[in-house]
Amino acid sequence: MEPKTAEKITFSVSKIPYSDAGFLSPLILDYLAEGERLKPFYHRFPLPENFGAQIEEKKENYRHRGSLHAALKKQYAAARIKCPSIDFLASEDCFTVTTGHQVCLFTGPVYFFYKIISAIKSCRVLEQKYPAARFVPLFWMATEDHDFEEANHFRLRGEKFDWESGRGGAVGRMPTEGLDEVAEALRENLGTGWNAAELVQLFEKSYLNHDNIADATRYLVHSLFGEYGVVCIDGDDPELKALAYDSFRKELYESTARTAVENVNIELSEHYTTQAHAREINLFYLDDQLRERIVRNPKTGFEVVNTDLCFSAEEMDTLLKEHPERFSPNVILRPLYQELILPNLAYIGGGGELAYWFQLKGVFEAFGVTFPMLMLRNSVVMLEAETRAMMDDLGLSESDIFNPAADIEESLLKRESADALQLDDARDQLEKVFTDVQHRLSKIDVTLEKSVGSGHARVERIVDNLEKKMLRAERRKQEVLLNRLYKWREMIFPQGSLQERNLNMAVFYMPYGKSFISELIDKLDPFDFSCSLVSAGKRA
Repeated sequence: MEPKTAEKITFSVSKIPYSDAGFLSPLILDYLAEGERLKPFYHRFPLPENFGAQIEEKKENYRHRGSLHAALKKQYAAARIKCPSIDFLASEDCFTVTTGHQVCLFTGPVYFFYKIISAIKSCRVLEQKYPAARFVPLFWMATEDHDFEEANHFRLRGEKFDWESGRGGAVGRMPTEGLDEVAEALRENLGTGWNAAELVQLFEKSYLNHDNIADATRYLVHSLFGEYGVVCIDGDDPELKALAYDSFRKELYESTARTAVENVNIELSEHYTTQAHAREINLFYLDDQLRERIVRNPKTGFEVVNTDLCFSAEEMDTLLKEHPERFSPNVILRPLYQELILPNLAYIGGGGELAYWFQLKGVFEAFGVTFPMLMLRNSVVMLEAETRAMMDDLGLSESDIFNPAADIEESLLKRESADALQLDDARDQLEKVFTDVQHRLSKIDVTLEKSVGSGHARVERIVDNLEKKMLRAERRKQEVLLNRLYKWREMIFPQGSLQERNLNMAVFYMPYGKSFISELIDKLDPFDFSCSLVSAGKRA
């Protein structure tokens, strides 16, 4: 297919405060408000003016530029991808802003996109604020995660695309066998058109031309975001893991992380729910087919659960020195490993991710690693032309988006039915009647006033029940109106969840093409702590 000149589509953005949106936890809302009781659990609040001190601290404490640069060069050379940003990282004045995610099939849910866009835009803001430094957006591929069921699918509207693999262990190491069937299903679903062809070609070049999921994901992210300077890193690398020898050894022999997390959890749980709990040893044993916990064995020293693998204390130390790639940090130690090997200033994540980062400051202190600034990724609701048109047709506004569906439904029915469902006049008349009766009876016998009050209450209940019955009857009459409402809600909350947690980026790449990326980078602000409602404007 010959390329065509892409039409430029501009986006406009409006904001809804997270406190009004209602999908963030009290912990995250308190953090965004810089609440006092959370301050002991993070280092610096992520405002642009606070990055100067973070830069100086990281510059003083970071020692692995040469090893990181060499490892990244090797990773990209193996993938046959050129990435100029890697060479920037060799400079003492270059720092990263990092986000990360599982290596989900075809990026999985669209917030995968929003995370990377938040990192890109953060670096642009920081470049303006600190022109003497350079900032690289970095994507940490969580290739060692073994939760295949969370990473093996993606959703378009109305269809789920699944990939079945007979392999276990780390998802990033899994071969891409069988993904040709997913490519064919995607081609049939997307149909014809330039953007459809571009997406199918991207899927095929990523997954059918690479041997494993890690390499496929690197190619995919580079194809989408390489021009914006994004660097992908695979922590499942023996040279990088060798840098963590001292930390991993300390964890194996001293259970350092568990003590630190338990102490923080005691304080944090006084006001919030804690979601991460440390084990005695927070490392997995990893090979091509296996990722299982390492535990202490009173007889032999160490063993790997669900296997016959056992190691003495001396053998475990030798294994760590000679084969660091066989050790994989869990959710408690992975952030530490990340910050140990990167010149990183801030980590960008969703509300759930940041919640467990607040439990880890003590871990970083115990291992002597600088704690990063924690940034909430941009959260986006895409309001496409059809969605906007339906909002206008229904007489809804942006402020209605996060209102409960039942409330919107009742409001619409009452508005459409005008006074038919309103019994307020009847209530007013009843109020006057009972007030008059009460006044008359009080002159005869004051004890009769209670009978008037109870009678009034009974009639009020009858009127309320009648109004509910009228509403139910009107709901049946207004079936067409309500079906439009339900369709509109499904566009914004597919299957009852946020777009960004359910739909794949292809849903929005289809109508907007590359403008979906460039416009979001231009319009979103990672330092504005509110939900972004994004509407497509006119084609330029």
